[in-house]
Amino acid sequence: MRPGGAACRISGMPKPGRFSDVHVPSRRRTYLTVGDGGAISVADEVARRYGLAPGSRLCIEELDNHLLVHRPVTHLAKVYVEPTNECPLSCRTCMRRTWSEPTGRMEAGTFSRIVDGLREFPLLPSVFFGGIGEPLAHPDVLQMIGRVKSLGARTELITNGLALDEATVERLVELRLDALWVSLDGATEECYESVREASALPGIVKNLQGLRAVKYRVDTPLPALGIAFVTMERNQAELGTVIDLGLRLGATQFSISSVQPHTEEMRGEVLHEKTLGQSLSGLSRMDLARMDSSGNWGPAVSAILAECGLRYSNGRASTRLEDSCPFVENGSLGVRWDGRVSPCLPLMHSHFAYLGNRRREIREFFFGSVLERRLREIWNDEDYVRFRQRLQEFDFPPCTRCNGCDSADSNRGDCFDNPAPTCGACAWAQGFIVCP
Repeated sequence: MRPGGAACRISGMPKPGRFSDVHVPSRRRTYLTVGDGGAISVADEVARRYGLAPGSRLCIEELDNHLLVHRPVTHLAKVYVEPTNECPLSCRTCMRRTWSEPTGRMEAGTFSRIVDGLREFPLLPSVFFGGIGEPLAHPDVLQMIGRVKSLGARTELITNGLALDEATVERLVELRLDALWVSLDGATEECYESVREASALPGIVKNLQGLRAVKYRVDTPLPALGIAFVTMERNQAELGTVIDLGLRLGATQFSISSVQPHTEEMRGEVLHEKTLGQSLSGLSRMDLARMDSSGNWGPAVSAILAECGLRYSNGRASTRLEDSCPFVENGSLGVRWDGRVSPCLPLMHSHFAYLGNRRREIREFFFGSVLERRLREIWNDEDYVRFRQRLQEFDFPPCTRCNGCDSADSNRGDCFDNPAPTCGACAWAQGFIVCP
């Protein structure tokens, strides 16, 4: 399996075994009823699942011969929780290299405020333990997971894999964590160490082998294993090998992102430099028949897709969405270790990142703290709702394609006179960076 794009999600294929530990996406269909005056009614369960309350404001896009309905921006579906910004590694790719913030851990009272806040939503959001630090560096993170699972919420965690010892793995399986994401940026010790600056790959592989063994022993598919790979110049040749390794370890999904350069050194590692100046809306669409990937066809079409900035899905190659905030589209927010609520992961911490040759300052941004207001009150704050609507419409200048004025030096303003934070240069909104 050799994906050609720099930012994509891949779902694994089922393999024989005592149980199926692979989630195979299914096509869920529902039927709408059109009444007098064009009023549309939808099944109660679907309306509940996507937050379609009476009076909800929906964004509908016309795409060829079908309509794309976006979830309302008032529906909270996912909460990122950052237990700590501490991490035992010092990876070349990490934004922590460009800041001087103090380290900290989420206190029990702060986490209790989050748990209490989750209960107030009509449909329980999923919870993803992850941020800038290593979640398993927090001594109480397993208890945190247990409390969220006791609510009945879908729960995920991302880790570098170093702390997945036997006891931790046993507990994660016992808690029925829904998904465990492991960051793996190389399949050989040399490549992994060049990115992570740690000789840790053999231990991580051993830990994941232990996870698979425990899951087989107790006959459970949980936690489903995901591999997060950040592609760059130095490790791009190992992407296929990482996927092969992940499949052998039982991974069922992969998140493959391009790297965001925070330092001068990492500028030379970027694989999306050419496409920064392109608008995907002007590129062609390509329909592909299903064919075997053997022989020369697979590598050849992968190279074509990558060169054209296209992605292949369900028999069709098309451009990734641009000018689209994935955090708004997924109905998510983030809670930093100190309880402050941010609209996305990139705005949790102030940091520097390069846009082409320009070094940009990205200022952190929050809409409140769970220590001062209830989570639901923050989510429904009028200013926050207007901000999410503005992001869904994405009326920002095309900074990634222009990058020609001083407004691009930071996210505090832009040439359209938008208030901070401005998102025209966001690498996530342009499909260059993806997160699980």
